[in-house]
Amino acid sequence: MFKCSNDQMMNDKTKVIGTGLTGLVGSRVKELTADVFDWTNLSRSNGVNISDKKSLENAIIKDDSEVVIHFAAFTDLDEAEKQKNDKKALCYQINVEGTRNIASVCAKTGKHLIYVSTDAVFDGKENVLYTETDKPNPINWYGRTKWLGEQAVIDSGCKFTIIRIAYPFRTKFENKKDFVRKLLDKFSKGETLKMFSDTLFTLTYIDDISGALETIIQRKPSGIFHVVGSSTLSPFQAATEIVRVFGFNSKLIIPINLSVYLATSFRPYPRWSGLSNEKLKAGLDVSMRTFSEAILEMKRQLSFN
Repeated sequence: MFKCSNDQMMNDKTKVIGTGLTGLVGSRVKELTADVFDWTNLSRSNGVNISDKKSLENAIIKDDSEVVIHFAAFTDLDEAEKQKNDKKALCYQINVEGTRNIASVCAKTGKHLIYVSTDAVFDGKENVLYTETDKPNPINWYGRTKWLGEQAVIDSGCKFTIIRIAYPFRTKFENKKDFVRKLLDKFSKGETLKMFSDTLFTLTYIDDISGALETIIQRKPSGIFHVVGSSTLSPFQAATEIVRVFGFNSKLIIPINLSVYLATSFRPYPRWSGLSNEKLKAGLDVSMRTFSEAILEMKRQLSFN
């Protein structure tokens, strides 16, 4: 019986170039799709700086991958706000200029670019689920730089898919705690938390983002897709569900209003930031878990570790 060698199996994989493959989202996507895609990592550790167009161009041109997926971003929202309107600062250089460089090289080489954007491109002033056709109007600097990144991709003339994700979380990642794992850590120590009850957001399980990206990489659809979870809820409701599933004391959660935060915060906070994933489901036949389903899967995975 004929058996494929490891090299032959590797050659059967779709080759993909990625930035941010050691980050919260990118590292999990790479892990879950290792049997499907042959990943090339673009990072400072291997001599590539996305803010340096020349080094970026050299790395992408010599690679025969058809797809580039751009995860890397400056995501510290508070620090981003301190850099507001400073185009020489790191947030703008990474989220806008770095993205512009990648899009430009993709246009030059004919590679399909998948740009990972965010729900923060919307102002959150309307109590609706934002769709891909709604007009962005970011109210914080991080959101604005990501929206400018979207514009750089569109204006470059490259073949592209823009995906917007929202509040990504995963079962384990030691380098950074997401919203869900921060709460789990606090509740496990018996700490009480005050959670907004009058705002809405959409949490997204990164394992589902990975599944959606597998389809997007293979099909290369054009346009914008919201790759987000199927539940929109308040932080208080999310915390209540975490407590219920993991068996913590519900008295650890205290509901508060957003006005308490806004009274002292220097960073604008969108009240309604829910996204609709209907286009993803209807157009690409990709379904995303509800928050309850994702938390149950997270608990199942933890039980095996």
